[in-house]
Amino acid sequence: MHIKFNDQLLQLTANCTVAELLIQQQIQPQGLAVAINNTVIAKQQWPQHQLRDNDFVNVFHIVTGG
Repeated sequence: MHIKFNDQLLQLTANCTVAELLIQQQIQPQGLAVAINNTVIAKQQWPQHQLRDNDFVNVFHIVTGG
């Protein structure tokens, strides 16, 4: 399965969830937002949300301030 992860092509050997992808990429989930195909996925859904072939996954660091 292929996905585009932060604008880089990434090949996954098996189906995985958003949470599993973050673990595989050694990304700490604190302070992050994840969008798949330009739709933000709620953090509570990361363990259940299955990635699909050709998904566009973007990970953002949440920044607050004014």
